[in-house]
Parts: sequence; C-alpha cells; structure tokens
Amino acid sequence: MGWVIMAAIAGAQERRGFFSRELAFTTENDAYLLQKQDAYYTNGVFIRLSKAGDKNGRKITQSYEFGQMIYTPLIRKTIVPADIDRPYCGYLFGKYSRSSFSDDNALLQYSVSVGLTGPGSLGENLQNSYHKLLRYAGFTGWTYQVQDAIGVDLGLVYARTLWEDSSWIKLVPVGQLSLGSNFTNARIGAYLCLGSFEQNRNSALWNARIQKRETVTRKKYELFAYWYPQIIFQGYNATIEGGLFNKGNGGAALGETERWMFQQNVGFCYAQGRWTTKMEFIFQDREAVAQKTAHQYGSLQVSYRLH
Repeated sequence: MGWVIMAAIAGAQERRGFFSRELAFTTENDAYLLQKQDAYYTNGVFIRLSKAGDKNGRKITQSYEFGQMIYTPLIRKTIVPADIDRPYCGYLFGKYSRSSFSDDNALLQYSVSVGLTGPGSLGENLQNSYHKLLRYAGFTGWTYQVQDAIGVDLGLVYARTLWEDSSWIKLVPVGQLSLGSNFTNARIGAYLCLGSFEQNRNSALWNARIQKRETVTRKKYELFAYWYPQIIFQGYNATIEGGLFNKGNGGAALGETERWMFQQNVGFCYAQGRWTTKMEFIFQDREAVAQKTAHQYGSLQVSYRLH
C-alpha cells in the first residue's frame, strides 16, 4: 500500500512538471547599453500571456500581447521642426498571434494587431513621467508628434531549422511579413544559436516551453547565445509617416521611411523550470531617411510559466 501511495505522489509530481501557460514581461530601452543615449526607439514595454494547445497532432501556442513603444529624435531640445530627424511618436497596441510547430522543426505563425499612434498612445505622458521620476531632462518637441490614428496589421512568420550539429549549434532561417496600415515590411534573416537548446517546438527561442500535456524534452534547461542578422524592406511605417489614412491636422513633423535596413540582434537565453530570462542587444541602421545616426538598444525579458 505504501508503495502505491508513493508511486501516486511521484506521478503527480511528474505531471506537475509541465506548464500550459506563460506570462512574460519585456522592457526595451537604449539606456540599457550604458551609452548615455536617449533617442529614436527610446523605450518599449510589453506584457504577453501565452497558452499551449494542439491540433491534428501539431503543437499550437496562442499569445495575447499588449505593449507600448516610444520614439523621439536625436536632439532633446526641439526648437523648430527642422530639429526633428526622427518624428516624435508613441505607439500603443494589442496583438494576437498563433504559432504552429511541426515535427520537422518548422514554425508557422499568424498574427493580427490593432495599434494607435499619437497622443492617445500615451507615449508623451509615460516618457515625461519616468524622466521626471529619474530626474532626466525632458524632450521639448512633443507638440510636433505624430497625430492620432488607428491601424490594423497582419503578420506572418515562417522559420525552419536548416542545420543542426549535436544539439549545440543550429542555423534557423526566418522569413517575416507585415501588411497593414501601421507597418508594411518584409524581413529575411537567420538565427545562429550556440549552447544547450531544445528543438524549436519546445524552445524559449520561440517562447514555446509551454505544453498542453506531458512531453519528453531533450534538455532539463536551455542556456544558449544567438546572433540574428536581418535584411529589412520597409514599405510603410506609421511612427515615421503618420497614419496611412489620417495624417492629422498638419501640426505633426513627419518623416520619410528608409526603404532598406540591416539589423542585428545578439542575445542570451536561460530557461529552466518555470522561469525564462532573455537579454538582447539590437543594432539597426537608420529607420528614417533624415535620421542622423544608426541606433542601438537593449531588451530584457522575464517569463514565468503556469499550470
């Protein structure tokens, strides 16, 4: 009888070893690189809730994300619109995404997002609040910000492992497409991962360490570094050009989008049990034609998995 009870307890403990939901918080800021820079894409805050499922034998994850992004020019003390090399803009959005993972290490993701630019995005309010709290000098040109406009965007991501060697190095090409009234662009790149990692369908690289049921995985934890270079074609960017169908009353200082960009992401990831932590550094070419310099910023993410 004692053995039966002990086996039941052990089985219950094993079943509690998988998690079906994940809550993630991400913060992005150029100040994280300790370069005393505060310009261009200057701050981002994101909260995401994901849950696992399956359909026709394929693993499915669904995510609901809410976030805000803030953009400012290089010159903090704006006097005239000519001082603005990259428009002032806040972007507030909600996003739903659905990812499908196949057994051949392929990922197909669809997404739809609804976003708001302009004063209604509360970008000016948030930046002024934390600058005041931290005793940073404020930006003086928010009166010229991109005006209120609501847009909808559809997204598509496809990725598949091209090459893997002994589970410590792999190459994963990625293609992305966004089509809508806020962002229309196409990206092509590839992840080069080094370290201890799972297959794509169970990896923190794709926020996929959640399961609907018990799953045999290769690793007890993930610890890897990655490099992700991308070539980006920008068709439209509402944070630079204003709303596609509504530019506002003419008070905004808008810009012209740079059509081609090169971006590199360098990151580190550790995931075990309930927790995942990611640290990433992003280096990108100019987003706007008038933008004076390239840009760099950092990203920190903490995720916690739930039953």
